[in-house]
Amino acid sequence: MNGQIIDKIQEEIEKKYHGKVLHILNGSCMLEEFKASGNIKEHWTYIPFNEAMCWGEADEVIFGEEFIKKRARSLKSTEQEYSQIVLEPLKPLAEETFDLIVMWFGEDMFCQINVVTLMGFLEQINYTGDLLLHRVCEGVDERLPEVYEVELGGSLVKYQDIICKHQMPSQELLPVTYEMVKLYLNYRDKNSEISQYIINNSEKGRRELVKTLLNTFSQYGLGDLQYEMIIEELLANAY
Repeated sequence: MNGQIIDKIQEEIEKKYHGKVLHILNGSCMLEEFKASGNIKEHWTYIPFNEAMCWGEADEVIFGEEFIKKRARSLKSTEQEYSQIVLEPLKPLAEETFDLIVMWFGEDMFCQINVVTLMGFLEQINYTGDLLLHRVCEGVDERLPEVYEVELGGSLVKYQDIICKHQMPSQELLPVTYEMVKLYLNYRDKNSEISQYIINNSEKGRRELVKTLLNTFSQYGLGDLQYEMIIEELLANAY
């Protein structure tokens, strides 16, 4: 995103909202972009959400002991590494009280499933301040993000339905979130468009196949590691 656009957005926030503000950004890369563009305001707090909730299993109690075990196992990490990468940056949420939280996340499946989890967690910890969701259009500098004032009611149940029970919730979702949840619930199936593409192009070299998947299915927001694991899983089951 263009630094001037981010500045404009933050100026509008400052005019409308008062008190202590926390910005939760879509990962450490976005945080570094904010820093490089000079978009960090000293009187506000900025933290990254370093998860990949669209991949692997989770527990109904977000960031609880069992949750951490399942996430570390799913991400092929250790509990200590998971805590350092994911939980340490989120300490302000546990240790401080904020009047406004601003979430900056993209439109793709990866980001929207993270939003579902984050909102579930905010309801779990009984956050009562204002909440904004900036739907960031990454790579489109001239387009302002769509901004939503969102409510947390039902967010934890939505998370539990989508992530833990792997089903569409009965509660209403934002349109973009609804579409991305539909992708999430099916993308690991053998008949999904990703799986079928991999099966039909299995003769390609692994590196070339991953590169093509990244370009062809950008709406999923998956990274090379996720695609490599999907390829390995699919091709292993094919024989």
